[in-house]
Amino acid sequence: MSSVENLGKIRENKRLRDVILRLGELENNAQEEFEALRRKDPLLGVWSDNVWRYQNGSIYFTKPVDVNGNLITGKSKKSDREPVNGVWAIIMRLWALKGLKKGKNRKSIASEIGALSWLADSLSYSNESLINFDQSTLDATIPLLESKFQRRGPFERYKTMVSIAKNLLIPFKIVPRFNPKINMNNPSREQTDVTTSEYENRRDRKYEQDIDRYLGLVKAKFDNFKIQLENGEICSNPEPKEGYDEIRLLAVPFLMAFGLRIGELCRLTEDCLQYDEINEKYYLKVLTEKGELPSPRPVPRMWEDVILKSYKRILELTEEHRLFAKSVELNGPLAFIDALKMESRPVPMVKALEEKGFNPDLFLLRCEFGPNIKALHASGLSYSSLRTNYKAAEVGRIKYKGQNSRNTTLHTVYSKKEIASIAFQKYQTYRQKVYQENHLDENESGSYSSSSFSASVSFSQLLFIVKDETFKSQSSGHGFIPLPMTPKSFTSWITNDKTSRNKTVFERYDIRDRDGNVVSLKTHKFRHWLTTALKRSGKNEMMIDLFMGRTPGQGRHYDHRTSKERAETIRERYLSQTPPDDALGRRIKRMRDNDVPEGEIDWVLNHTMSVIHYTPWGTCKRDLDVSPCEKGMMCLRGDTGEGCEHFGIDPDDLEAKQNILNTKTHYENQLAALIPNYRELTEKLNTEEPLDQHIKFCIDTVKGCENALKSYENWNGKKNQRIDVVQVYDPEAM
Repeated sequence: MSSVENLGKIRENKRLRDVILRLGELENNAQEEFEALRRKDPLLGVWSDNVWRYQNGSIYFTKPVDVNGNLITGKSKKSDREPVNGVWAIIMRLWALKGLKKGKNRKSIASEIGALSWLADSLSYSNESLINFDQSTLDATIPLLESKFQRRGPFERYKTMVSIAKNLLIPFKIVPRFNPKINMNNPSREQTDVTTSEYENRRDRKYEQDIDRYLGLVKAKFDNFKIQLENGEICSNPEPKEGYDEIRLLAVPFLMAFGLRIGELCRLTEDCLQYDEINEKYYLKVLTEKGELPSPRPVPRMWEDVILKSYKRILELTEEHRLFAKSVELNGPLAFIDALKMESRPVPMVKALEEKGFNPDLFLLRCEFGPNIKALHASGLSYSSLRTNYKAAEVGRIKYKGQNSRNTTLHTVYSKKEIASIAFQKYQTYRQKVYQENHLDENESGSYSSSSFSASVSFSQLLFIVKDETFKSQSSGHGFIPLPMTPKSFTSWITNDKTSRNKTVFERYDIRDRDGNVVSLKTHKFRHWLTTALKRSGKNEMMIDLFMGRTPGQGRHYDHRTSKERAETIRERYLSQTPPDDALGRRIKRMRDNDVPEGEIDWVLNHTMSVIHYTPWGTCKRDLDVSPCEKGMMCLRGDTGEGCEHFGIDPDDLEAKQNILNTKTHYENQLAALIPNYRELTEKLNTEEPLDQHIKFCIDTVKGCENALKSYENWNGKKNQRIDVVQVYDPEAM
């Protein structure tokens, strides 16, 4: 017995040695590829580093829990992170390199490495775990993840682990071969089921119906504040500085009219609004995110005046900042030196500088910027900034007697050249952050890049160009360095963040919801709000997705209409002379052929279509809240393959058609594997046998798909009969 155990251990040791040798070979090859990337981007780091720099951010190869036992987050200190060593460190770097080569977003790579660190942690970073790795190893992480994360967190990390096993560990023979599967329910499916509480919770989190009301109240209070200022009255909620609220208020119409993502809003250029003389219509040029191509989006007529006024006012408020940003782009540090011109200096000050060997044109005193001076310097540089951010530019001190002082006082001298050098370095850092690059040459124009395009846009060309302290409430000035509005600076204005020192505009203006709570909005709610508004107005689904810069069909996840609202929209199509070719449409046609009065037909429609729910292949007219479906989503099959009586089809809905084709192919493949000539066997089936029952189910489903597809063929020329679809159906998920 002991000899058998020894033999087993010998085999395991051999397998482990083989795995470690294989990892060593993979690492050697990967290092060559990494060095090639590093030659293009020297700031990437060294292969063995615990952190790589990519897209002006960090990718950590550390454990998911810090040395103090706290979960690692984006705000965790680098010194508290504990590096991963050994074979799992190699696996992490191999997977990160795979993402770098594909050009993935840094955040995506970092989150995937984070999921991998949880897998390694669950196995105690053991080498031996690799030779016994199987499906149960992946599934064992589920309880751990569910104890640490909420909502979609556990599922997304578990899904990433399965993907890493499928695309790295198994193909390169790091672990034994098996077929990894996702043995965990996707919480998003419950969120799309209208009968679940998760659906209502998601609707509450994603959708805010009163966005226009809340921001309208802000605008009204802001306008009132402006009037009070003009009349010399005392204001209870003053704007900290010019443009602090106004610029972001002027940006709101772009979110409400176009549903821009926050990144797309910040990328708008100074010439983003153009006029099409042929169509006599304004359009907005948008550098679309999420891998979509840039697109010109027509300005809705009802928003045209508001957008034009906002656009012109933004250009007025940012003109000075734009000119300075252009000067910095052309002249570099010299632009900062030129901005520090000191007008009307007291003669004693100039003499004191000269006596100490300081050229008055190249040096300045901190006292010239405050703290007792009310008017800010034209450059935007402040007294507090000199004390903190530009302390390294101090070159000495001089004594002189000021005009209003009785005694000679000591004053700190700063070098304009050193101040300019520090400012330009910070300016370069801002550029790297905005363009998500590790390094940018001084003469290199920054560019926004995605998987589908790259657009070169300098700071001065951006619509919302301001300075680095414009949106900081603690500062009385705009700052010294050009910096466009960033997603964070806008988000912090409307979203409550307990870690931020800045109060939101809703807190400062005391804007509360119907429950009496101070309002807090997330920027993505604008997209949900606009999509729902467009759908309520009856706009075409494909047009909405194109207008919003989405892939076709994605907008269904942004539709927050109630089932009764959808029914109201779709009911009109059945009242037309050419109703959709489904069970209800055919019933309406028969009633008309039998001369049934239109009033009775209207009553039938009102009774039948009190609600509308989505399915992957069309719509369902059954009130699922009152009478849940007992047929398990057999929309296409029904009882005999003719389709469910509650199922609705729209021949113009190509997304649903593709889902029907996918379903048909899925069941045809099953039948082909079971019975090559299944059509000839339909009369011989014994429905009492489980296998025969399944075969009959497949045949009926295929028949239902064929009937549905015939409706598409027969009514291909008819338009404006669109029925919404909730999601793309994936037969592989069954």
